[in-house]
Amino acid sequence: MTRREAGLRSPGHTRCGFLVLALCGLAPGGLWPAAGLEAQDPVPADSVIPLGELIVSALRAPTSVGEVPVNVTTVTREELRLSAAQTLQDVLQEVPGLNFRFPFQAGVAHPSWQAVTLRGLGGTAASRTLVLVDGVPLNDPYFGWVRWSQVPVEVIERIEIVRGGATVSWGSQSLAGVVHVITRSGGAGGFSAGIQGGSQSTFRGDAMASFGDDRAGGYVAGEFFDSDGYVLTEPSLRGAVDIPSASSHGALRAKVEFQAGDRLRIHAQGNYFDQDKDNATPLRNNTTEAGFGQVGMTFNGDDGSTLAVNAYLQSQSYVNSFSGVAAGRNSEEPSISQDVPSSGIGANLVWQKPGLGSHNLTLGTDILSATGEASEQYLFSDGAFARQRETGGDQTLYGFFAQDRILLNDRWQVYGGLRLDLWRNASGMRRVFEIADGNVLTDNAFDDRSGSRLSHNLGVLLAASDRATLRGSFYSGLRVPTLNELYKPFRAAGNVANESNEALDPERVLGAEVGLDLRPDPGVLIRLTGFWARVSNAITDVTIQEAETSGVIQPCGFVAAGGVCRRRDNVGTLRSIGLETEVEVRPAGAWLLAVNHQYNPTEVTDAPGRPDLIGNEVQGSPTHRAMLRVGHIDPSTLEVVATARYLGARFDNDLNTGEIAASFLLDVRLRRQLTSRLSAFASVQNLFDAVAEMSHDANGFIRVGAPRTLVGGLRVRLGG
Repeated sequence: MTRREAGLRSPGHTRCGFLVLALCGLAPGGLWPAAGLEAQDPVPADSVIPLGELIVSALRAPTSVGEVPVNVTTVTREELRLSAAQTLQDVLQEVPGLNFRFPFQAGVAHPSWQAVTLRGLGGTAASRTLVLVDGVPLNDPYFGWVRWSQVPVEVIERIEIVRGGATVSWGSQSLAGVVHVITRSGGAGGFSAGIQGGSQSTFRGDAMASFGDDRAGGYVAGEFFDSDGYVLTEPSLRGAVDIPSASSHGALRAKVEFQAGDRLRIHAQGNYFDQDKDNATPLRNNTTEAGFGQVGMTFNGDDGSTLAVNAYLQSQSYVNSFSGVAAGRNSEEPSISQDVPSSGIGANLVWQKPGLGSHNLTLGTDILSATGEASEQYLFSDGAFARQRETGGDQTLYGFFAQDRILLNDRWQVYGGLRLDLWRNASGMRRVFEIADGNVLTDNAFDDRSGSRLSHNLGVLLAASDRATLRGSFYSGLRVPTLNELYKPFRAAGNVANESNEALDPERVLGAEVGLDLRPDPGVLIRLTGFWARVSNAITDVTIQEAETSGVIQPCGFVAAGGVCRRRDNVGTLRSIGLETEVEVRPAGAWLLAVNHQYNPTEVTDAPGRPDLIGNEVQGSPTHRAMLRVGHIDPSTLEVVATARYLGARFDNDLNTGEIAASFLLDVRLRRQLTSRLSAFASVQNLFDAVAEMSHDANGFIRVGAPRTLVGGLRVRLGG
């Protein structure tokens, strides 16, 4: 039995245990209305969603998007249906202001590449953005990563993206903003299923059964995905070890809601996820087994107030294998084998009182306690690993917040909020010993650390006319470093050694934005947003030294020739400025035209002790991003939607020595309603088969995005 198999079969992390957690689990999904995606009735040809009619949870209280003082983008179920995207991550790559560390497709990407960021505030594997599913954090409690495949696209009702200004409501994980995925609720009862296949031997199947009456409702949904993947290494650099990055996963999700009386509603939700990936060479692979559950209730008072209480549990097992690839890429040998179990438990309480005179008051508190431990074997020699390293710790985040929306008159609204965040890191440790004789080489117990921070948010909204709204926001917040950043070193492709740093301080953000929303016609939406943000104590992977010859570089230890030693550090200050432009036009009934663009130069403005970094662009953050979508979406005929995406050049490291080339990709989606219950669809991603760089190491190693990919399938819906 391999270590990978043993990790999956270990008694503490069995599939059965996660399945029980998922089905008996605990989620605040019942707070949000929902409906299906592809399985729903066709959208009317003249469907236009006016700016002020979408209700979002951006301020942790249901609010019309036209009455929020920050830029909120809502991806509706219609937009999901029209996109050629195959995963949630693909969908989000079309949103202005949102970027991924390395924007590979979720099916082939290593989890550490999938970190999401907003407005150029990226650069590390840990997301500076909080990702929620029905109010439950999707961010890994140990790494901060986001595994996007955990959420089947077909269960999503809508996605809300809030850039900046969300820290008062959501706390220390939301420094750059919030991505909130809201899934559908149960209905009158029905069943939907889809099957699709295509390039790279890709297969995806999903099914969803919903139930409901006047008092109870819910759904059970599942998805299975399998693909041979493609070779990530740039064609001219490939050797014998470069193989397709195959991937398979299964996901099971269930939700139930129960109306216990006129005032009390109880909801529960659970999720189970099992994924297996091959990471571009025969000896590199990883598996993830994860589950979460949540229960909660919402009580409605006589005075119109609501009190929502929720509790949740996350648990996962992550097993990962790395290798060292020889020059010429024709051979490799194991370098690290790691097993990282982690868990998180959290709860929140939110009280809301709308219509309190001219005030709409919200008070709340939340807590998240995370724990994790990485066990790694390394120094492979004579067919076996020589050393083992164990690192880990505990982290607790507390928050208390208050916010108010004040209606001054018919035109003016003012928002204000305060939040107190408290954090504590405890039981941090690193232990290294020889596997053969148990001789302990390192045994460190790091000091417990704690702190607190007060954040604010102040916003204003002016309805200048029926067709124009002005908005502005000024805010502050923080992000506490993850357990991974504090305690766990790692080694990556290209002989990169990256050391952890138990002394990291939290990042702090100060930001502002101003915006103009125009609706000159019911079929036209225009949103312009200018923004500025400054991140102090910014955590990034700082280059210590590049290795010209093999040898020891402190604090990383041995680094092979051509490699690099880096360390996570509070580098100084990042500055992000920019302009977001979003336009949607429905010129006539079935026609759709949408365009968005983000101009966002982000750079290091202060780096004590490292003047060579000042003026450098933040890694992974392009100055320009753009999307153009044109479509004919009359469900009574063949629907055709084309989406073009441009991603500007950006850098792969802090020294700006590895430049990732700009890319242009075109996707096309076709759909036809065959009967009232059956539809057929097909899509092609990267129509022109462009070779798009996704990463570009300083030593010249390049990974590329997917080639032309064709997928087709059928979807059926039965029942209500």
